[in-house]
Amino acid sequence: MKRSSIALCIIFACTAFFAAQAMAQMEFGVGPIVGVNFGTASISPTPVYPTGYTQGGRTGMKFGAQAELGFAKMFYVEMEPSFIGKGYSINGPQGSATVSVSELQFPVLFKVKFMKGVIRPYAFAGPNIGFVLASTLSYSITGQTIPDQDLKSQTSSTDFAIDFGGGAEYNVTPKIGITLDVRYSLGVGNLANPPATPGQVATTSQTNHASGFQILAGVMFHII
Repeated sequence: MKRSSIALCIIFACTAFFAAQAMAQMEFGVGPIVGVNFGTASISPTPVYPTGYTQGGRTGMKFGAQAELGFAKMFYVEMEPSFIGKGYSINGPQGSATVSVSELQFPVLFKVKFMKGVIRPYAFAGPNIGFVLASTLSYSITGQTIPDQDLKSQTSSTDFAIDFGGGAEYNVTPKIGITLDVRYSLGVGNLANPPATPGQVATTSQTNHASGFQILAGVMFHII
């Protein structure tokens, strides 16, 4: 009985020691993030626009928070709950039309930080799920005033993407860093959700993948 008690005490002590060592190596940081998204859309089948009209992008804001958990010295997991503006435009000689999609998204990024010092470069990649808040079609046509159209019912409620990129963190102090990164968000979810006509099932033949090139800056407060 005494030997078993001693063994349990040794196991508990070893477990507590290794847990303390693991906690000592972990890092946690949190802070705001803001930037711009140069959105594009890949639509299939390719729409046929009137002569002189072409499809372009839409520039939207992105802002939210970033929280990272570090372990094993250079490996981190980061979450970025944020608001983002996506979409695309159609431009021609008589004016333009813009499809604007607003999302609340939750990227989960697996990050690797290189070197130790005042400036730490990093690379990252991971999945991104978005929840559509609004979707509208607006016009800017010479000499005409056309009200915006609500496209929420024709847009999927969820969106998916794969984010990847890189950047660097400049440590102003040991506990405060300024982050700057560039990334590409590759849309893999289908935002198209065409309505059904009376007596028929809605067609799902059209696909609309929303992607974007992003430039983001933020502040990271290293709590641990």
